Amino acid sequence: MDEVLFIMKESLIILKVVSPQKIFFWNILGSLSSAAVSVILLFIVTRTLSSESADLYSFAYAIANLLVIVAGFQVRDFQATDIKEKYSFDAYLTTRFLTNILMILILLGYLILDSSTHENFWIIFWVSFFRVSEALSDVFQGLFQQKERLDIAGQSLFFRNIISTITFAVLLLFSKNLLLSIVFQTLTSFIVVLFFDFPKSKLFHRINISTVKLKDIYSILKDCLPLFINAFLLVSIYNQPKYALNDIFNKGLIEAGVQRDFSILFTPIFAMNLMIVFLRPMVTQLAIFKEENKISHFITYKNNLFKILWGTSVLICLGGAIAAVPILNIIYGTRLDQYQISFVILLLGGIASTFSTVCDNILTVFRKHHYLVISFLAGYLVSILTAEPLVSQHGIFGASLSFFISMIAWLSVSLIIYFMTNPYTFLRRKK
Repeated sequence: MDEVLFIMKESLIILKVVSPQKIFFWNILGSLSSAAVSVILLFIVTRTLSSESADLYSFAYAIANLLVIVAGFQVRDFQATDIKEKYSFDAYLTTRFLTNILMILILLGYLILDSSTHENFWIIFWVSFFRVSEALSDVFQGLFQQKERLDIAGQSLFFRNIISTITFAVLLLFSKNLLLSIVFQTLTSFIVVLFFDFPKSKLFHRINISTVKLKDIYSILKDCLPLFINAFLLVSIYNQPKYALNDIFNKGLIEAGVQRDFSILFTPIFAMNLMIVFLRPMVTQLAIFKEENKISHFITYKNNLFKILWGTSVLICLGGAIAAVPILNIIYGTRLDQYQISFVILLLGGIASTFSTVCDNILTVFRKHHYLVISFLAGYLVSILTAEPLVSQHGIFGASLSFFISMIAWLSVSLIIYFMTNPYTFLRRKK
């Protein structure tokens, strides 16, 4: 009887009409908070502590950005477009537990084996462990997105980001202790997952991981492996200039604060990535049209998506080129005017990466994502080949140029794959 009542309750909730305005509002608010987190955290550290501490925090965050890909394993992209529910949420959740454990083991191995990190062992550990809470929350958000309830996903992002960031800011301002602030930031983030994400998931699914089969976990990891490789390579591309700057700093070739300055210049680039989050509902809708075989709707919707992307990109590029650097100077209390050209180059690279990501998401809808390893590998190889020499010769300008060239390589190969494998393009019009 209890099971029947639960199913009836679940059905009523899912059928409940949620206004598009509410969904849009919370999706935007959650997305904005998510994009702002790294900016705000770096701002607080820069304004409160020394340039050396800001450099350390920037480097630790770059490490965490790479490791969180292991924790997420890009299951979210597959999960959100799993309209027919090939796998249960229990399977997705169990898989996420395992990938989180894997991330922690890799993190500990890296910190133990790399002697250069020993002095800052706990800072790097806790900055990275904070991202574990993010990965755990992400699988719940995938469920909400799958059920077309991005309002709940947005609320999850907003509450967790706001509460954890306020905790970090207050503690850092009063204690001036970076480690203590990161520890409590992490704990509050996990608390929000426990008391918001988990209860909300019950609206759609009663969690019972004991029913999960090992073959389902294996299949999820196998299906998502190409997406994981792609994301790992992409984050490596994004962070390769930062790693090069850190290596050159350790050699004494650049002064303290350069890593911080590059991270500050890089923050507006996340505005481009933010568009992807805004466009997530459109990607999910494309998956629905594809499953319902509504080809004309799919093509029209896809074209509208790219029109929105073009228009927004032009506005962000123009506004960023004119006003971004002066605003960053005011916000962070730095002088970045000498990096104006470098910033524009970074912005153009960010635009290229956004278009590439949209192409990749559409190909994921068609389950053609395994081809994308080629494009990400191309971008990764270019970043490896260009980062060290360009940064050594030109500093931040070289780092920006390396990032731009890598993004263009990724975009170029992605477009080739998109037009050759997508059945609804002029090159392969499906009959």
